[in-house]
Amino acid sequence: MKIATGRAGVAVAAASGAVFGAATSLANALSSPYSRLGAPLTGTVPGRTAKVLSLLLDAGWSWAALAVLAGAGAGAGLGVAGSVRGAGTGTGLRAAGPARGAVAGAGLGIVGLVRGAAAGVVSLAVASTAYYAMDTVVFDGGTDTLLWVMVSVPFGSVLGAIGAAARRPGAVGLLAALTVPAGAAAQMLLIPPRPHLTVTAFIVVAETVVWAGAALGTALAVRRFLLQRRTSRTTTPADATALPTP
Repeated sequence: MKIATGRAGVAVAAASGAVFGAATSLANALSSPYSRLGAPLTGTVPGRTAKVLSLLLDAGWSWAALAVLAGAGAGAGLGVAGSVRGAGTGTGLRAAGPARGAVAGAGLGIVGLVRGAAAGVVSLAVASTAYYAMDTVVFDGGTDTLLWVMVSVPFGSVLGAIGAAARRPGAVGLLAALTVPAGAAAQMLLIPPRPHLTVTAFIVVAETVVWAGAALGTALAVRRFLLQRRTSRTTTPADATALPTP
């Protein structure tokens, strides 16, 4: 069952990457006045909408988020499942159960990180392939597929592992969960999505969406961390002081 879950996570990562890469290329084409698809849409509402989507999808933080989410999906539940099973296997002192669960969860957590890393690589590699495959159709341009597939290996593995770690409790999970919001905010400050000197409406919309998403992601990550911390404080004392079982 664990193997099936891991394979399913990687398969979902591949499918997500294909859709994301193709959609990014198509949004670029529809928003460009120099492509055969985008030229008729110049100045229209569909053309402006495509421009917003292009600014959101064709950004470094967005591709990073793809790999992080793929890693989170592929590594879901492995360490937690190990902790729950271990917590119920203790004999003698009840406190021994959570201790054993922590060891088991740590081992399964490593498997989750590896699967997350693999899913991150697959998602970015497939997204790059789909992106340039769509480019050859809508732009009649060249392709840098091999280069970006190679780049996907180091970046995808790190980002995918971060996605898997984001499901862990504690400070590690919090920091991992903050990676995408922090990356989006940093890119907005250093390289904002402003292809023109004049700030237009679609640029304002795109920047607003990114900032709102970064704020929401940060709030959700912090809320989850605080809830987990509160829960551990209310359960740990009872476990630590439990008497031996007959």
